[in-house]
Amino acid sequence: MTETVSIKIKHAGKVYPLDVDLSETGATLKMQVSSLTNVPPERQKILVKGGPLKDDAYLSGVGFKPNQVVMVLGTPLEEVLKTEDVKFVEDNSGALVNTNTLGMPSGLINLGNTCYLNSSVQVLYTIDELKKYLKEHTGTNSTPRGALVMNTKALFDKLENSNGEKVTPLNFLSSVRKAFPQFQEMSREGFYKQQDAEEAFSQILSVISSEIPNLEKYLNIPVKVEIKCLENNNEDVNVDYEVMTKLSCHINSNTNFLIDGLKNGLKETIEKQSPTLNRNAKYEITRKIEKLPKYLTVHFVRFFWKRESGKKAKIMRKVQFPFQLDVMELIDENEREKFINGREEVSKIEKENEEEYRQLKKAKMGHELTTRELYEQQLAEMNKMREKYALRFKEAFAKCGVDVEKSGENVSSLYDLTGIIAHQGASADAGHYQAFIRDEKDVSGERWYKFNDDIVSVVSREKILALAGGSEGDSALILLYKGVGM
Repeated sequence: MTETVSIKIKHAGKVYPLDVDLSETGATLKMQVSSLTNVPPERQKILVKGGPLKDDAYLSGVGFKPNQVVMVLGTPLEEVLKTEDVKFVEDNSGALVNTNTLGMPSGLINLGNTCYLNSSVQVLYTIDELKKYLKEHTGTNSTPRGALVMNTKALFDKLENSNGEKVTPLNFLSSVRKAFPQFQEMSREGFYKQQDAEEAFSQILSVISSEIPNLEKYLNIPVKVEIKCLENNNEDVNVDYEVMTKLSCHINSNTNFLIDGLKNGLKETIEKQSPTLNRNAKYEITRKIEKLPKYLTVHFVRFFWKRESGKKAKIMRKVQFPFQLDVMELIDENEREKFINGREEVSKIEKENEEEYRQLKKAKMGHELTTRELYEQQLAEMNKMREKYALRFKEAFAKCGVDVEKSGENVSSLYDLTGIIAHQGASADAGHYQAFIRDEKDVSGERWYKFNDDIVSVVSREKILALAGGSEGDSALILLYKGVGM
């Protein structure tokens, strides 16, 4: 069984209860402490027997005792920003812009092992149609599912109007636990346990889609299912149709790239009664995509039940994923032609847009502008470019004969990465979850936001590439892709 111990983190005169998984490392504990105290992990000094806790030290060797008070030293992020030199990032023109003046999005306060929920919300918030339909929704709180939808609506409204201020998702958290009793699970010491972010993400989206059916066309993946007997080639292949809500990336010893894991996820072998052999036989089930939705959810199947430890262990293998995903290989051969035509049209527009962006990047801006003025000028230019890009893509989609806004279909096989839920640690029921969201205002795709609960910071594409896994550090669990140009 999982070895846990409840300790008390003391920082700046405040005490925070924390449930610690002893199979994790110091680095994971620092991420949890960061969620409680706002002290960045790299600035923490956690005082334990023998000196400050090291990142690679296993907590099982620290000797934590139940209800032990553990002292943490370090300056919270908001105080760091007041005293440190202002940090800058490079904007489109090559100039430096103060990241703290750029209208940062709002983070969500951790209410006790709720990072799995906060990261799920941040990725769900990137789905435009979800925000639109929730805003229009006029349901009631009379049932647990109805209350979850209405509290999600209220939470999204707070995120939209909070102007970068931290948001407390208390009512939302309460409605999630009422709708899904498994998220009410508590430790022996009386603390709510960490949960699996993929389960939270999928179940919340499922409930909202059932209450607002118009959402389904933007998210669901219709597939053709072929069931073939591997022991009798003369037996007819059974063909059926079903709808999937996500693609699963199954990871084995040969999985190095996302597309390989997705292929694995669309095939499986089962054993069932054969009507021609009159006995159990092996069958291969193959799924092929018929239509593509605007949004594609990808799940890295990294967790599996480990009987010895009694918890969901994590597959650490590194699996690289692209910023732009082409799923042509996953589409039914009889349906590919229309997607090939759509991909060609979209690719032409992309090339035009990339060339125009390069020209903007070369343009020299007035050196007499202030940082804020420079940022606002660049933002205005990017807004104009985005509007122009959208018009070009709309014309390309029209050539394909599909009204993508009404149908919710992606006419090409191309998708851009927009959001990630990442996990740090060795098991699903412990560790720490964070979200990474692409800045939709940045046409270059270089600028991303990292959401460590209520702490929001700017990161580059290089940081996103590092989420491929390979260690107990941050590794992608959920990827959200959006059809190119949609």
